[in-house]
Amino acid sequence: MAFERDNDAGFALVAVLVFMLIVSAIVAPFALTARSRLMIAANETEQQRLAMVADGLVNVVAGALFDGSATSKLPHNAQPARCHAGHFSFELSVQDHRGLIDLNAASNELLAQGLASFGFDPRMAGEIAKAIVTFRSPPNAFAAGTQPRSSLGPSQNKFAAFESVSELQEFSALASIPLRDLYAVFTVDLKQGAIVSAKAPNRLRNFVNTASQAEQPADPDKSGGSLYTVEVIARRDGSGIAGQAGFVVERSALTATGFVRLSRMPAAEIDSPAASVPAIGCDGLFGTAVAQILARWS
Repeated sequence: MAFERDNDAGFALVAVLVFMLIVSAIVAPFALTARSRLMIAANETEQQRLAMVADGLVNVVAGALFDGSATSKLPHNAQPARCHAGHFSFELSVQDHRGLIDLNAASNELLAQGLASFGFDPRMAGEIAKAIVTFRSPPNAFAAGTQPRSSLGPSQNKFAAFESVSELQEFSALASIPLRDLYAVFTVDLKQGAIVSAKAPNRLRNFVNTASQAEQPADPDKSGGSLYTVEVIARRDGSGIAGQAGFVVERSALTATGFVRLSRMPAAEIDSPAASVPAIGCDGLFGTAVAQILARWS
């Protein structure tokens, strides 16, 4: 009898072990999935939090640009600068639109110079520039028949001003150029036919012939701009998690120091900051008060 009881106990132990193995095989994948989803949710929450911080910092910089308190250390030609606060780093770039080419006001020559920065030869750049001018120009009521349409342009001319730089992607020759690259050269809101070379981004400066432009202000820094692109990237150091925000902002017509957001910039691929990006104190980018808040928050 004792032998039979030992056999029964041994069988029961084996059965329990088999049962536990079966349960583990079933539960383990669910546990791993739950853990993965928790990590993903935590990362997404962190990314959203950093994006909200970046959004707020855009407002801080935009306000400083229009109330005259922006630091002179801040470049206005899309050159990025960065700072560290605790376990976070922040990268800021500001582009004064006086350094960009206005699609609605620029001449054929200036448009062609901007297009040359994308690698087009002078002949092709000139043809695309003519198509842009034809696309935006009002129809000629005295012209016989329909207005001519360039094969490089959209299927129909707009006969009105560009409302967004993104409309350039309707041109066959420009459809494959990333939208952010187009925003880095052209604007639609400045309403000026000239470009201030001192504010032009590096990729554009070498292609623009400023000798033919008589409209440039003698001291662009003193006169101040009315239209900027402000972009901020907030990163948690060592994690690869980052949030970004970027807007085209314009001086408000209602208040002397206020601003309005005109449009959101296309999202960018967020890479690790290049070693060449200068690092300065956060007070130099966002002001002393905000730098203190960032230090406490991080």
